[in-house]
Amino acid sequence: MSEDKKKNQIDIFKSVKSDALNELTPEILETGFDLLIESEALKDIPVFGIGFKTYSIYKKITESFFTKKLLKFLYELKDIPLSKREGFIAELESKNETEKAGEKLLVTLNRLNEVDKATIIGKLLKKAILGKITFDNFKRLTHIIDNTYLEDLESLKNNEYLRNINDDIKSNLHQVGLLNQSIKDNRKHEEYKFKQTGSREIIPATFEYKLNSYGRILIENGFD
Repeated sequence: MSEDKKKNQIDIFKSVKSDALNELTPEILETGFDLLIESEALKDIPVFGIGFKTYSIYKKITESFFTKKLLKFLYELKDIPLSKREGFIAELESKNETEKAGEKLLVTLNRLNEVDKATIIGKLLKKAILGKITFDNFKRLTHIIDNTYLEDLESLKNNEYLRNINDDIKSNLHQVGLLNQSIKDNRKHEEYKFKQTGSREIIPATFEYKLNSYGRILIENGFD
């Protein structure tokens, strides 16, 4: 790995507090990679400091998806006052968290299999910067998002009571840490039906699912 690449890997939080984020627009998110490398709006954002023009065609193809994810992530932070972003990074620096957390965040963003996951992570970091959620919760949810199908995540949007989500998806959301699972004992229902019909029917126990605290934080902070 080149020295430039190593340097780029630890610059994500420098980018978070860059005033150049204010130049990002919805249109740039849809720009093709060949035009992005010419963009004036990106040249002052540290994480894009590598000389893209020197890349080979192969590198352009492999890096373009990563670039889109970085843009989606950073775009969510552009409207936060610069002083807030700088204060947040300064607090991380005071705890010696920026390098380790920044490298881990970049690795995660690079690994994401869906661009829209980067948007969700950006929204969550925005809420962490604004003090709406803790940075520890942000880190945990970032890990969860990385390991969850996007469609499963989106099924939770505006859906506190898990309406129209099938049990397989609920089970997946439980396994990644967004739902709590309990067992519903149906013996009372068996007795009720027996009294009503005179027929004894065995009703197996069933799983019930509810949002846990992390699922609630995601719903309240990760979507529009």
